Amino acid sequence: MSVEEPKIEEITENQETNEQAEVSQQEIPEGAQVRIISKNEKKARAAILKLDLKKVKGISRVTFRKKGNYILAISAPEVYRTPAGSYVVFGEAEVEDLNKRYAETAAAQQAAQQAAQSAGQSVDAEGTPSKDPASITADLEASANAPNKEDDDDDEEVDATGVDSADIDIVVEQTGVSRNKAIKALKTHNGDMVNAIMSLSS
Repeated sequence: MSVEEPKIEEITENQETNEQAEVSQQEIPEGAQVRIISKNEKKARAAILKLDLKKVKGISRVTFRKKGNYILAISAPEVYRTPAGSYVVFGEAEVEDLNKRYAETAAAQQAAQQAAQSAGQSVDAEGTPSKDPASITADLEASANAPNKEDDDDDEEVDATGVDSADIDIVVEQTGVSRNKAIKALKTHNGDMVNAIMSLSS
C-alpha cells in the first residue's frame, strides 16, 4: 500500500505586488477624486460581497452621533444592505464637533445683528430684521380697514334652486358659515353635504 504524499505548493504574491507597484507609479492628476483602497479593505470588501449584500445607491452622506456632541461623518460612502435589514458602510470617517458648529452659527447671527444695528434696524433671535411697534400698529390698522371680499360675497343673494333647504341648514349648523356660502359649497360639490362641510371647515 503506497500512500501518496500531499504536495505542498508555495503561493507567491509577486504578480500582485508588481501590479500594485505599477499602479502606484502612475501619476494622478491634481484635483482628481481618487481614493486609494488598502489591501485589507479590498479583502474585507471581497468577503462582504460574498454575503449576498445589495448595494444601496443615492446615499451621499452617513452620520453617526457619539457622546459629547460629536458626529462621525462619512462623505460619499459605499453602502450595502443585508437581507435582514442591516447596513454595511465603507468610507473615510471624519469627526465633526457640533459644539464648534453651534459656536460658528452663533457668531454668524451675532455678526448679522451687529450689521443690522449699524444700519439702524433691530434684529430678532433668528437674525431677521424686526419692525418697530409703530410700523406694526400701522400694518394692523391697514389690514383691518381693507375690505374683505368674502364679506362682500355674503351680501349677494345666491340662487338655491336644486339644493335641498335641509342640506343647507345642516351645512350652516355644522360649519357656522353664512347661508350663501353653504349654498355655494353645496352647488360646487353637486349637493354632497360631506364634501361641502369638509371644504368649508378647512
